[in-house]
Amino acid sequence: MITSKPPTKTITILETSDLHGNLMPYDYYTNQPAEWGLAKVANLIAQERAKNPNLLLIDAGDTIQGTPLTYYYNRIDTEAVNPMAVTMNALKFDAATLGNHEFDYGTNVLSRWISQLNFPIVCANIHKNDGTPAFQPYIIKNVDGVKIGILGLITPATSNWVPSENIAGLTFENLINTAQKYIPQMRNDGADVITIVQHTGFSKVPKDKRLASAWLTDIQEWKETSSILGSNLTLELAQQVKDIDLIMAGHSHHDVPKAIVNNVLIAEPSFWGKALSKYTLVLERRGKKWEVITKDSTNLYVTDIEPEQKILQLSLPYHQQTLRYINQPIGVAKAEFYGGMKARFHQSKLSNLINQVQIQAAEAAGYPVNISLTSIFNNTGKITPGKITRRDIYSVYNYDNYLLVLEINVDILRCALEKNSAYFKQVKIDDLPGLTEEVLAENSLGYNWDLYSGIDYIVDITQPVGKRITKLQLDGKNIKPNQVLRVAMNSYRANGGGGYLMFKEGKIIWQSSTEIRELIAEYVKNKGIIESDTITSGGLQLVPDLYQKYFGN
Repeated sequence: MITSKPPTKTITILETSDLHGNLMPYDYYTNQPAEWGLAKVANLIAQERAKNPNLLLIDAGDTIQGTPLTYYYNRIDTEAVNPMAVTMNALKFDAATLGNHEFDYGTNVLSRWISQLNFPIVCANIHKNDGTPAFQPYIIKNVDGVKIGILGLITPATSNWVPSENIAGLTFENLINTAQKYIPQMRNDGADVITIVQHTGFSKVPKDKRLASAWLTDIQEWKETSSILGSNLTLELAQQVKDIDLIMAGHSHHDVPKAIVNNVLIAEPSFWGKALSKYTLVLERRGKKWEVITKDSTNLYVTDIEPEQKILQLSLPYHQQTLRYINQPIGVAKAEFYGGMKARFHQSKLSNLINQVQIQAAEAAGYPVNISLTSIFNNTGKITPGKITRRDIYSVYNYDNYLLVLEINVDILRCALEKNSAYFKQVKIDDLPGLTEEVLAENSLGYNWDLYSGIDYIVDITQPVGKRITKLQLDGKNIKPNQVLRVAMNSYRANGGGGYLMFKEGKIIWQSSTEIRELIAEYVKNKGIIESDTITSGGLQLVPDLYQKYFGN
């Protein structure tokens, strides 16, 4: 007797994530073509659809924030349809979840974008005040007769990173508990396959995360990241929640072609539209159900891929209007305000400029401050001598942060400064590394190293963290234990971003209604000519003098 083999089907799922408003293959900050963007990803999507028209296309969040283009259509021209909605609709996305940056402009902007989409937003762990889901928790899509369940999740740490008014009436629930609640419901609703599309990162990463093969090693050998406890739960979801077939990951900006954790398939498509994650599931018919018998994933990259013409043409009018906006001249620089590592290793003109803007804006609002702090956010932004355009301001301040004034005490300040100093490894003065990168602590991020104005302080990185602040003075005197300090900082930091939870113990007394970047542009415009903008009161002294070591010549 010959027994026929059960029928099988192959299902393809494609994932984008952390697009951050990058539609065009173009870097708005350097004014150069770039190997990224949804227009390029669209070509890969078209190639995959030609092979399998029934595939699913999903996005894992951080979609509507991150470029001058998205800022312009979220803040300046709010009548036009959001370009991210236009292009994602044209590409026929099946679903998306939300990223933490979706809340940067508040719920009105978010709601307007969602209303323009032709596909559902799924996000199960955001609740309204009455405990009901604020968004559709999951959907079940019938793909060639196979029912694919798609559960959306977002990192609960979102509430630490955005102003409270941007998420008023919303609570961000535990990811693990939420998944354990909904997955049985999805099975009861007939889902043959359980997928999670989530915007939460990795609490551990391989020792060399740049290698595709490293993501297939034993996670017991991986190293801890420096993320906020409970913010990055991709691995924990795979380990603790039963019955997950695959996780479409986002948020960490990692390039993860394939990882297997507790038999759960995981991938992540880098960021800014640099790659597209492709999941391939082979299912076999068993009784009345389809069951996954094999699963695989890989990342498809946009390098040397031509943009898809339809998406390019749809994006072009938005792109051209954005260029007109950021190319506006607003002032003249008589000196160079360099950025990157060089600007982080001493009290630089660029950090002084940003702090001066923050100090002046706070004072103009009636909340004069003792101290201001800022980061050098990226390694490429700078203001060169000559004409200053809005593009230059975007290049040095590429986040949509607001300005806040907090009242804190010296204990909070000292705690923040010690946390800040963990940006560096402990070193020996007579045995400094040869490269600047080698003096930084593992997993250090430039935007989490703050430069302060208004205080005189010494950071001695020959000492262990906790004992590095060897001098801390205001107006030439040691700060009194009970002294109330007013500090200007951005909304990300004030809300505990970067692990600076001590600032949440302070009292917020004012917040700007305008982004810091726009305050900088207005400052430059009003002044006309900027030369050094040196703040004579206070400054950083690094021990050893890393600026002299690496940039002195």
